[in-house]
Amino acid sequence: MNKHLVLTSKIILSLIILVYLFTIIPIQKIWISIQSAEIIFILMGIILATPISYLSAFETHYLTKIQGMSSSIFEILKIQLATSFYGLFLPGTLSGGAVKWYKLSKYGNKSSAAAVVVFNRFLETLMIILLGLFFSFPALFILGKQGLITVWILLFLFMFALYFSLLNKSVLNFADKILFKILPTLAGLNIVKEKIRKFIDAMHQFQNLRLKDHFEIFGLLLLYHGIGLLSFYCFAKSLNINLSIWEIGWIRSAMAIAIMLPMSFAGLGIREGTLVFLFGQYGVLPNDAMALSFLFFFRNLITSLLGGLFELKEFIFSKKIKEKEIKSINIIDNNR
Repeated sequence: MNKHLVLTSKIILSLIILVYLFTIIPIQKIWISIQSAEIIFILMGIILATPISYLSAFETHYLTKIQGMSSSIFEILKIQLATSFYGLFLPGTLSGGAVKWYKLSKYGNKSSAAAVVVFNRFLETLMIILLGLFFSFPALFILGKQGLITVWILLFLFMFALYFSLLNKSVLNFADKILFKILPTLAGLNIVKEKIRKFIDAMHQFQNLRLKDHFEIFGLLLLYHGIGLLSFYCFAKSLNINLSIWEIGWIRSAMAIAIMLPMSFAGLGIREGTLVFLFGQYGVLPNDAMALSFLFFFRNLITSLLGGLFELKEFIFSKKIKEKEIKSINIIDNNR
């Protein structure tokens, strides 16, 4: 399918959902909810979110080391923030992953960068599902939604099985053989086959992770998602959404998974619709759920703009270097 058609479809879907939500939820009511929010809880939510990007960069650094990529934690942090910045304009998490891959490629080969991006996204998803499962047990039993708990369990078992498959040499080799049997032996596909092979070879590198590394990676994931949950909880408290951490926890995970689905533009509409529907199960007013979505977006916007400042600084710096190089060339030419 044409990529422009896909992008247009995502934008249209986001607009349809948002227009529908604003039709049933007056903007004035949403604005009143935001104005009534307790500033102390909003500040706490923003402050708690501060170390999230750093912890995420620390976890990604583990993966780049395994791939032999020469990048520092601070360089990865800048890449994470820049990815968030471009995510404001690009359609969804997949495009954000493309930006991250492009920037990481500067510190190693493209296959290794792709393996880091894919495996990191997979680990993120696994942790989100694990937390969703953990918090859903007490929260969903009260609602009598045992069927949803079963869905969480099945999702987790699938991701857990896939986790061990990705770290199993025999499974990756088998996938390699199957892919090359499926792909026809056309001259134009030889380059594609070579890239797939290099990517699978890069994925093999993660089998060198020690048990200690796995515990530390999942510890970092748990820590920064835990902080993210507390930040989200503070925003909910600021709007007097008096739900327990268990209820907030599984709703946050469900929202995160919904945003990952490549259905809308940058998660717009999907995020708001998910929160309105899920919080509605607990009697939370739609305008308060929408206000929470906007506060959450505002928090992410601050982080993204910081990434934009790093990008601007890098652009100005590289521009000055090019100007100096041109001046040096001109001086040499004049001397001749």
